[in-house]
Amino acid sequence: MAGFQIAVASAKGGTGTTTIAVALALAVARRFPETQLLDCDVEVPDAGLFLGPTIEKSTPITAETPEIATDRCTGCGECQAACQYNAIRVVAGKAELQAEGCNSCGYCRLVCPVDAIVERTGRIGIVESGSRENIVFHRGSLDMGRPLSAQLIRGLKAIARADIPTILDCGSGTTSNVIRSIRGSDYCIIVAEPTPFGLHDLRLMTGVIGEIGVPAGIVINKDDSSSSEMDEFAAGAGMPVLMRIPFKKEIAALGAKGVALTETADSWDQGFWDLYEQIVRAR
Repeated sequence: MAGFQIAVASAKGGTGTTTIAVALALAVARRFPETQLLDCDVEVPDAGLFLGPTIEKSTPITAETPEIATDRCTGCGECQAACQYNAIRVVAGKAELQAEGCNSCGYCRLVCPVDAIVERTGRIGIVESGSRENIVFHRGSLDMGRPLSAQLIRGLKAIARADIPTILDCGSGTTSNVIRSIRGSDYCIIVAEPTPFGLHDLRLMTGVIGEIGVPAGIVINKDDSSSSEMDEFAAGAGMPVLMRIPFKKEIAALGAKGVALTETADSWDQGFWDLYEQIVRAR
């Protein structure tokens, strides 16, 4: 289905979102003239390690960041009270910005009664674009020390095409970064592993997905026949278990070498294509 977007996410790091996202993109690319893979895990983008694309273009992404004119600041504290990110403090009668906590929402500038806060445009990272055969690839890379990953994800998604099947590697966690990556997708694959921590994280992610309102299903990675509690939870939540990746040394070795599952055996290629078709049918 042209333009169909599938987000791949997890609430726990190391669960296998990149493994699933890249394998799915490769399987879909073998059946469509063009397919797109977005690496939205902008703090540690690693999908390119598995895909091996040729990077052809680098696009700087900028954002408006606040700057306090201390000569005009009266220390009234309106900006400190308004900041949801606790990035502004009034010290010795003057407002001070903690840049590492700022999310560039612009609210402080709006509430300042003396116009002591101005916004400056600055680079926050880059989007690197390239390809591998018929796969269009984009990845965001956040500049060191810049906290504005949400804005970089927005810039990454704005550059991407909307007319071809798209897989998004959204990374892990239930933060605003992952939420922004998932939002607007047609479906979300939640990658989970059958451990007590994995089940806890699955519950967290299921709650987040419910708030976003994106249809979702589960891929159980590192499945070792101990997934009964996860199956019970999925059934209770009305969420399908779409696929199981067995817990095998050979599969772990492939990941360590940066080799995608669908590069190794026809059965995996067919399995991930079946996963894609199952998701499309569900929509």
